[in-house]
Amino acid sequence: MSAVKLFHHPTPVSIPLKNGKNKSVPLTDYIAEKCPSIVGPKAYYSPTPYLFNGHLQTGYAAFYNGAATMNDVCYEREMLSLPDGGQVSIDWCPPLAQKPIDNTPTLVCLHGLTGGSHESYIRGLLEVITRPPFNYRGVVFNARGCGNTELTTPQLFNGAYTEDLRHVLKHIQKELPEGTPLIGIGYSLGSNILVKYLGEEGDKTPFKAAISVANPFDFVNSGYALDRSYFNRKIYSGTMAGNLKRAFERHTDMLTKNKAIDVDQVMAATTIREFDDAFTRKIFGYTTVNNYYRDASSCRFIEHVRVPLLCFNALDDPISPAESIPYDEVKTNPYVILATTDYGGHIGWFEHIRHPTRWIVKPLAEFVVAMFEAHDPRPGGSKLNPDTIDRSVDAIQAEE
Repeated sequence: MSAVKLFHHPTPVSIPLKNGKNKSVPLTDYIAEKCPSIVGPKAYYSPTPYLFNGHLQTGYAAFYNGAATMNDVCYEREMLSLPDGGQVSIDWCPPLAQKPIDNTPTLVCLHGLTGGSHESYIRGLLEVITRPPFNYRGVVFNARGCGNTELTTPQLFNGAYTEDLRHVLKHIQKELPEGTPLIGIGYSLGSNILVKYLGEEGDKTPFKAAISVANPFDFVNSGYALDRSYFNRKIYSGTMAGNLKRAFERHTDMLTKNKAIDVDQVMAATTIREFDDAFTRKIFGYTTVNNYYRDASSCRFIEHVRVPLLCFNALDDPISPAESIPYDEVKTNPYVILATTDYGGHIGWFEHIRHPTRWIVKPLAEFVVAMFEAHDPRPGGSKLNPDTIDRSVDAIQAEE
């Protein structure tokens, strides 16, 4: 069993209470009332007994696909052209024909490295928050070349590049009625991009709140951690490099239009650092891999975030290591709360024995509901007490 530990500024920002006659409460107090899986006697995580460390949790996560209810998550895809001639795809959930455009609070999801809307960690949250009693809307931003999106320019994605997210958010705002509340959530690489973007934008972002899950935070340090042992280099760094090379192979004809790219060097990469040296830094004009990693690291930007931000990390995460977590920077910013668990691996947090499901869905759903309820413009809005949220998550996951 692992208790959730919180780290935050001594005087957190205040959250306005809906229908509270101009009253507000500190963010920590608001979460303590609305999110029992994050604060209080129920705020603990008990791993699946046979997934007792970060390696096992991470390995299980790589193959976990859920079952019936997660596979019932349906999307409607929209292709979005970008000013430089590139394109990304965004997947609306539920499909717009099923839930026409209105001012329903909307969760914007960013996936991890080479991922997309098909990932189980994204579907696992959307299967909950888009169904009764929540009935929110979700939209997944598939990065360039991801989620079966064709490349139209010789550029993939990287951890430092936030411009595409800006264009996606402008489009989503244009599609939804003015005043529709937006919350952002990012996982792994997507969480780093989200936090970096939030720090760059400050109070100019359209997000009312955001969530970072399994953020690597410090790319330089995380990169060293991945190269530190043979096991990490072979299993984690090697696997990520393999995923990136497969993404490169799918789009070789387009990507090799950049004459700085040597295909043989790219395909010879055996670690993520070698891939970034052969490809990423060249595509984006960095002189060294470390200069790219320094620019990408969201730990440099987190103190400038100006919307409520919940960061969730497992201390046994082998890909986003505990040593990279920016505790000091978190404590300087009254908008940020960091929650850690001793166990959970990389986007794992599996619990139960016979049919493991992700415990993390429960605290994420509680926080999403709490933030949406503070900003819901609809008459009456949504009012869900924590017990209803938790029972609903349990019931939906039990169907898997």
